[in-house]
Amino acid sequence: MPTAIKHQLWRLIKSLNKAEKRNFKLYATRAGSTVDSKFIQLFNVLDRLPEPNDAQARKKMGMTAGQYSNLKRHLYQQLLTSLRLIFINKEIDIELREQLDFTRILYGKGHYLDALRTLERAKAKAVEHNQDLLHLEILEFQKLIEARHITLSRQIHNKMDLLLNESAERSYSVLNTSELFNLNIQIHGRYIENGHSRSPEEAAENEEFWKQIQTRRVDRETITSTFHQKINRFQAAMWYHYIQLNFTDGLEASLNAYTLFKLSPQMVVKDPDLYLRCLYYVVVFSFLDDRADLVRKFTGRLEDFLANEDILLNENSQFIGRIYRELARYNLYFITDNVDRARALSIGLQNDYLERTFVPNDHRWGLFLYKAAIAAFLDKDYGGALDNLNDIINMKGGTLREDLLINARLLHVLCNFELGHHSLVDYHLTNLSRLLRRSRESAEVHRIAVTGLRRLLRTPPAETAQVYESLDEAFSAVADHPFERKALKYLNLIQWTRIHLPETAPSAGS
Repeated sequence: MPTAIKHQLWRLIKSLNKAEKRNFKLYATRAGSTVDSKFIQLFNVLDRLPEPNDAQARKKMGMTAGQYSNLKRHLYQQLLTSLRLIFINKEIDIELREQLDFTRILYGKGHYLDALRTLERAKAKAVEHNQDLLHLEILEFQKLIEARHITLSRQIHNKMDLLLNESAERSYSVLNTSELFNLNIQIHGRYIENGHSRSPEEAAENEEFWKQIQTRRVDRETITSTFHQKINRFQAAMWYHYIQLNFTDGLEASLNAYTLFKLSPQMVVKDPDLYLRCLYYVVVFSFLDDRADLVRKFTGRLEDFLANEDILLNENSQFIGRIYRELARYNLYFITDNVDRARALSIGLQNDYLERTFVPNDHRWGLFLYKAAIAAFLDKDYGGALDNLNDIINMKGGTLREDLLINARLLHVLCNFELGHHSLVDYHLTNLSRLLRRSRESAEVHRIAVTGLRRLLRTPPAETAQVYESLDEAFSAVADHPFERKALKYLNLIQWTRIHLPETAPSAGS
C-alpha cells in the first residue's frame, strides 16, 4: 500500500485541533460508545505517536493485522463524520447537501409537499451563495417530484413552466461555468508546458491558441454570467497576458477578479482561498509592473484579511494565507528597498520552519529560501546567502521550477565571486552554462552575466571597472524586453554591476 494512503488516518488525527478532538470524543460517546471502545483507544494511541508506526500501534492494541485494518477504517469514518458535524455550520455546500439528504428521506416516506418545501428553502440558499451545481441538483429533484406525483403546487399558475425555464437556464449556466473553468485550466496548462512567448512567432501561436479555446454559443449569450463564470474568465485572461508578458493587462485582469469579491462580499467568506489568491495575484502583477503603490496597498489588504478575527479560516486557508502574505511582504520590501525588513522576515520564517510551525512543500520552501538569499545578498552577507542557496541546490531533483533553479545557481556563483572563491566560480559556471543552454527559462541577462563573470576571472582587480561598465551597458541594452525585465525583477543584475561602478548609487532592487 502506498505510504500516503497507509498513513492517512495518522495525518488526519495530527491535523485536528483541541476543539475537534474534544468534539470527536463527545460524538463517539454520544453515539453509545464508551471511552473504552476500541476505536477510541486506537485514536488515543495514534494521537500519541510522533510519527506513523502501524506496527507499534497494532502491538499496543493487541490485534491481528486484519482486525487492526478494519478498526482503522472504522475510526477514519467516525472522524470524518464528527468533523462534518462541525463544518456543517461553516460550509454552505455541506449544509445544502444535508438538506438534500433530508429531502430524500421525506420523499421516501411519501411526504412530497414537505420535501418540496425543504427544496425551496435550500434553493434560496443555493442562489444566495452562488452554489450553481447544487442549485441545479435541487431543481432536478423538484422536477422529479412534480413529474411523478400530483402535488398542490400544480395549482399555481405556470408553476411547471417556471420550473422548466429555471432548470434550462441553470443547466446552460452550469455548462458555461464548466467551459470557462476549462478555459482557465487550459491557458494555465499552456504556460506550464510552454512558458512565456519569447518571439513574435510564439506570441502569434499563443494568440491563436487563446482564440481557439474560447467558447461562444448563441443560445446561451442571453444568460446572465455568474460569479464563478466571471472570475474564471478574468483569471484565464490574466494567465494569457502573463504568457504574452503583458504585465499591465495581466494586472488589470487580476484587479477585475478582485473587484468581483467587492461586489459579492459573501463570496469572501464562502471561498476565502480564492479571495486570498486574487489578492496575491494583484501583488505579483503589481510587482512585475513596477507599481509599488499597489504592492503596498494589496499586501496591506491581505494582512488585514488574515488578521480579521471575524472571519473564521480553516487550517488550509490559514496556511495558504500565510504563504501568500509572506511572499507579498518580500515583494513589498524588495520593491521599496527595505532590506532590513526582508532579512527580519527571513529569520522569522526560518525559525518557524525549524520549529515545524511553518512547513510548506519543497518548492514553496525553496522559493522562500531564495527570497532570503536575495535579502542577504543585498545586505552583502554573501556567506548567509550561500547557506540558503546550498539548501535550494541540494533539494531533490524535479522539486523546483527551472527559473528558480537558474536564479539560485547564478546567485550562488555571484556570492562565491564576491567572497573571492574564484576556483569555485569557474567550476560552477560550467554547470550553469549547461543549464542555460537546455532551459527555456534562461534569459539573455543570465548569459551576459556568465560571460561577464568569466571575463572578470581573467581580469586583474585594478582593471575590472571597465568590465563592469560593459556589463552594465549589456544588461541595460536588453532590459526593455519584457522577458528580460521579468528576469531582472527576481535577480537584479544591473544593481549588482552598479555597486561595483565608481560613484554610482545602487538602483532599486528586487
